Amino acid sequence: MNVKLVSVVIPLRKQGVNWQAWVQLRREDGPLDGYFEFPGGKIESGEDSYQAAARELLEEVEINVSPDSLKLFQVMNYDYSDRRVCLYFHLLMVTDIETGWQRGQWHELSALPSKMLAANIPIVEILKDYLVHEPELGEWL
Repeated sequence: MNVKLVSVVIPLRKQGVNWQAWVQLRREDGPLDGYFEFPGGKIESGEDSYQAAARELLEEVEINVSPDSLKLFQVMNYDYSDRRVCLYFHLLMVTDIETGWQRGQWHELSALPSKMLAANIPIVEILKDYLVHEPELGEWL
């Protein structure tokens, strides 16, 4: 089974003392249909993970960001029953939620939908732990 390189964006915003993440419902003809996920997709030839993440965010959520505004947080391999992926998780600090943000919804990190893609569950736990120790996301953007 070939490994697919996938770039993912975890848009984050702070509401009071709580962190929220943007998630969307996955639509595909396959076993992952109907699960919630972070925006993302395959890294195309000639792209790095930052460029792919910015492109996917524009395609899926209609938000245009510079690849420089993304922070690579974690790279993780995951095996689904029908595919193997290498996921490049990028963080995006969001301050303007008035424009764009189509086809998804904000959820507190502690209350994400129960039907999240399996590959996203461990990264959410890592992210929650990280944000406890690094509460000011802007420090590493």
